[in-house]
Amino acid sequence: GFTCAAASEMEAERVQELAKVMKKKNVKLGEDQLSCLVKMVTLHGIPKDLDNYPRDLLLFLSPSDYAATGSCRQYFASIGEANLDVLQRESSQRKQLLLEALICLKIPGTQVNEENAEVLGRLVCDLGGEYIRSSGGNLLKQLSQCESFLPDQEEAIRSVVSSGNTTFGPPVAWTAFTLNELSGLIPVFDHSILQKIPKSALTLWLKNFAHDSPLSREQLATVVEELLPTRHKRADGCQPDKRITEAVLNDDLMPIYYTPEQLHACLRNVSLENHLSRILTYAFSIPQLAALKRNLDEKYPDGYPASLLPKLGPLTSFVTSEDVSKWKITSPDTLAGLLRNQPSDDQASAIIKRYLSFGNALNATVLNAIGTRYVCLLNATDLNSIDPSSLKLASLDPSACSQPTKDIFYAKAKRAFSDQYYLPAYYKLIEPYLGGAPAEDLRALIKDNVNMDVSTFVKLRGDSLMSLTPSEVQGLLGVNLRDLQKWQNQSPVREWVQAQKQSELDKLYAGLTGGTQEGYMNIVTPKFQTPSSASLRTVAVALHVLPALLLSFLMMLVLS
Repeated sequence: GFTCAAASEMEAERVQELAKVMKKKNVKLGEDQLSCLVKMVTLHGIPKDLDNYPRDLLLFLSPSDYAATGSCRQYFASIGEANLDVLQRESSQRKQLLLEALICLKIPGTQVNEENAEVLGRLVCDLGGEYIRSSGGNLLKQLSQCESFLPDQEEAIRSVVSSGNTTFGPPVAWTAFTLNELSGLIPVFDHSILQKIPKSALTLWLKNFAHDSPLSREQLATVVEELLPTRHKRADGCQPDKRITEAVLNDDLMPIYYTPEQLHACLRNVSLENHLSRILTYAFSIPQLAALKRNLDEKYPDGYPASLLPKLGPLTSFVTSEDVSKWKITSPDTLAGLLRNQPSDDQASAIIKRYLSFGNALNATVLNAIGTRYVCLLNATDLNSIDPSSLKLASLDPSACSQPTKDIFYAKAKRAFSDQYYLPAYYKLIEPYLGGAPAEDLRALIKDNVNMDVSTFVKLRGDSLMSLTPSEVQGLLGVNLRDLQKWQNQSPVREWVQAQKQSELDKLYAGLTGGTQEGYMNIVTPKFQTPSSASLRTVAVALHVLPALLLSFLMMLVLS
């Protein structure tokens, strides 16, 4: 992947060519990569052909930067098609983009017409509830493309939809095609809306469109619940017309045919082992999933067979520690399959412990199965048992773990990649583990022109970070130095800034303020929580040395 360290070795023109190739190949880049790339691309001025660069790059520029390429309207039309989620939702950068877009489109109030909504594109996702209400149904099409909503947005969407005063009409008149157009909003609809939608429309949508919708299995399950009887009759055995056949098992509408009680009764004589993976992709509701789990428990009272464990899918959320204690988890594939279902931390911890209880080693395959999400669950004994060479083939980022965990990982990673130390690849290999690096190791990286991301910098070990001088931080961050300004009011950058002389910070030309002024003494005592990598806390005492007071004191000594 693209790295700042590698790009810094290239000529600006070469970086521009590379960026254009990325656009053609639709390469996906993260925030840090884009932030670095835009600095390199604009090193000698803003290119006049910005439309030839990755669209997401525009998120880090402004309408004035785009002026040589096109109008502000064109700029925001491109922004509207960019991946806005590259930026944190509540970031000042993202808020500024929306503000400038509203100014550009001359939207003084909170009402947005359809034409402007089209230009705003994904920026509509950041409009508050008052805009959604004032704009009626004008925003629904764009809102349907949003990944998530804030509570006030959800409330506004429900209010607009319930009113029926939109081009889509009231929910009671909706068809499967209407649902298809608004499918991204279905998770926002509450029972009062869903119950008004004709069941025939919901069924037809599930049958013909649901598989192409962006909705997850869990979200589709809310639609299924609307189609099931509200009162579930107790099932006295499986009725003949509800018998589960091969055809039923292969029908992804199976959930709408059975209440939880019927499902439990009718699955008793069905062998699920060969069908479990498939049927668990269906939109079963939580009560239906519980019925499925109950069937498995009844069939395998002494524990599920190993072949079944990786297939549990959404049933994993019902798994107890008692269940896990009965399982024979002996292969990395089984472990990986179980953890792929994203169990809770408690469940994952039980699963990992069960695997290790059989004497299995934490090799590269197992570490990759555990992954970044669960690696912090490993205790010191587990961590110390890891052979450093395993990290060469593992893809982990323990930066969110406790400080002792990060310290252990760093020491092992340093040994694992020691043969790469003098090669350009070393920094990229060691970067995820730098949260455990002592200050002297960080200083050693400066000579390699690594261009450390600020997101990596803020995760460094507290005492290591606080011991770095402004010039050393400049050497570490390189082209990313100015990004430090965005973090200067947040820990740990805030504490680091407060510990520096303002005159030294000024030499960085990074816009950092809050350092110690000349004539003041700043005593900073960072406190670090153990074992967690907590934010730095400081206690600063500033004593102003008054020349007049000092002179008076000396005069008294002379006269006495």
